[in-house]
Amino acid sequence: MRKRLNKSGTQKDGLLKTAIEIFKRANENEKRKKEIRIREKKSRPKGYRAKKLGALTFWLLFSFMLLIVLVNVFSSNGLSNAVTEGEEELNKATSAEGIEFAKSFLVTYFNWNVDNEKRSDRIGRLGRYLPDTLSEEAVTGGSNWNSTLTRESIVLKDIDNLGDSKALITFQVKVLFQRSAVNNQAEDKAKSAPERVKADKYISVPVFYDEEENRFIVYDLPSFTFVEQKKIVRTIALETDGLKSVTDGSTQNIKAFLDTFFEAFSTDSKDKLTYIVEDPKHQNGLNQTMNFVRLKNTEIFEGKKAEEKVVRTEVILAEPDTGIEFTSSYLLVLAEKEGRYTVLHINNKSYIDELKNKKHEEEIEATEGRELHKEDDPEEE
Repeated sequence: MRKRLNKSGTQKDGLLKTAIEIFKRANENEKRKKEIRIREKKSRPKGYRAKKLGALTFWLLFSFMLLIVLVNVFSSNGLSNAVTEGEEELNKATSAEGIEFAKSFLVTYFNWNVDNEKRSDRIGRLGRYLPDTLSEEAVTGGSNWNSTLTRESIVLKDIDNLGDSKALITFQVKVLFQRSAVNNQAEDKAKSAPERVKADKYISVPVFYDEEENRFIVYDLPSFTFVEQKKIVRTIALETDGLKSVTDGSTQNIKAFLDTFFEAFSTDSKDKLTYIVEDPKHQNGLNQTMNFVRLKNTEIFEGKKAEEKVVRTEVILAEPDTGIEFTSSYLLVLAEKEGRYTVLHINNKSYIDELKNKKHEEEIEATEGRELHKEDDPEEE
């Protein structure tokens, strides 16, 4: 029994010694590593840390610049894709060119003369707009009437974007039908019918833009429709709404000036008008194309500065050759300089917008000032 205990104790002592030796060796290794690090630090040349810091700074800056470049590249690609998608969404069939093409088609479609024109000629003309399979169907079957439509008698009413480079464009047309003089002689039953008919029609033209051929096509026969013409009951706010009116004695002087101004504006040359009109867009006046008759419904408002006034007035003008009178509305900005008025602007919306913004800012400042005054003196209430 004692032998076993001694043997067990001897094993434990051996294990303990081994552990102590391992610990000592590890401790010695750590000391040697520490000494090596100290020697390395001592052996480093001057400026080592600065070089390390410089290298680190360089790589940080390089990474930052690379990040900016990548962001710009991907942003540009995204913008290009967005522009491309936007361009794809634009339907050229609904453009101004598409509308004019549809008008040209209607002029051809509604103009024919059965007295001196062959049916085949009409088919050929319509073939410049319609596919071959539809050109013959588009020619009317009537042989007793001629038709006339001028481009000025075509009014755009609606545009329906169908997508896929297609659009349905609706117009109002005023067509003149005249009975054929040749065919009329052979038909007694037509003698009681009118010789001329003015027809007011609404018609929709299906337009397609062919990107491959870079051209417009009326891809199907037009269809007649009707568009209800409703009265406009809504009142649109005028530019001068919200401005402060002027009611002092200066109004009479301003109205007297307006009489003189519009008389000169309708008849005087540019050389004379430059003395009273500072707006470069309107220094030609009316160039004797209309005559001034009188003023009507004049309103005067405060301008940006004390010496400036905004005037909205209705002016009756007469056409020189016929004497027919028209009522026109003008929005003027006047400035009083050295006892006389000059016209700074005519129908200038930007000035009015800036004036309204200035008034709005002044109202905000006044409101804030009153609130601050109440906070400083709460007992005032």
